[in-house]
Amino acid sequence: MLSRRTALAQLACLGCAGVREQPSKPASPASPWRFAIGLNGFGSSETHHGKRYDYDKILEFARDEGFEGIELWRGWRHGYPDPDANDAIRASRDKIESYGLQVFSIQAGVRGVNPVSDDKSERAEYTARLQQQVDLAVKFGCDAMGLWSAGRAADETDEDELIERFAEVVRPVVWYAIENGILLAIEGEPPLIVNSVARYHKLFAAVGIDEFKAIFDPSHFDVLNGARGGPEDLLVELGVARIGYVQFCDGDSTLRPFPNGSPGTSRHLPCGEGVYDIAKLCSILDEGGFQGWFQIDSWGTEDAYWTSKSCKDSVTNYLRSVGTSV
Repeated sequence: MLSRRTALAQLACLGCAGVREQPSKPASPASPWRFAIGLNGFGSSETHHGKRYDYDKILEFARDEGFEGIELWRGWRHGYPDPDANDAIRASRDKIESYGLQVFSIQAGVRGVNPVSDDKSERAEYTARLQQQVDLAVKFGCDAMGLWSAGRAADETDEDELIERFAEVVRPVVWYAIENGILLAIEGEPPLIVNSVARYHKLFAAVGIDEFKAIFDPSHFDVLNGARGGPEDLLVELGVARIGYVQFCDGDSTLRPFPNGSPGTSRHLPCGEGVYDIAKLCSILDEGGFQGWFQIDSWGTEDAYWTSKSCKDSVTNYLRSVGTSV
């Protein structure tokens, strides 16, 4: 006959074994996407709608809403520090990182130089200055750098020649970015040189480097592809593998004029206020294997805080719906 102490010990062991044998709930897979805010949205909200945003409040909002990064915009306040202004770069980066945020990208651009000029020396200057922007991205600790095809064509320039000139100035910068660990991605828009599906294809073919990517912005993909309310069509056509990072928003297939009255670019809206199927867009990216940054793009919207929150919430709702931890 077992002693009371022995019996209790055996029962305790059985209890432990029972706990161990209970199947544990599998952990949800980690999110393949990281979220960022874009200063371009807050700056354009100021110029389009007369708002005034406090920089520290923006960073505090981003931290508190679970964003991990920020994309800098050269139009914000005093613009970018020079690429060799190490103290200014360090101070700016330290401020952002004090809120637990990473500068994941800068919006690059070269002012006052036409990348498709008839003058080869001007085109060479564009390349050199764009490479300096890569240096700046490296010093900010970026993963990526965005590129916009600013500039205008010379009179009567053939389209193929136009694209070849632009590819000529961009190609060395793509290689330079690769060497420095920076993903270079371009965004086409209605007012710019890359303003059609055909020009997207021609540019990627002319550059000829798979690591040169596109920025997926639903509103631009929609308008450049016929303004039919289906940005997923161009996303599928280009392929998810061609997407470097995302600037996410809703839209309504229309343009938003610039404050000076000049022809505008694709209208950005808070998620849920446009016509796009947000879950479908997320599903295409997810099933296509996209991993990387979602910059929530509040360009030109009246309330950049609400746009940033609504679009991030829409994407995280999708992630939860497919069992991904966020």
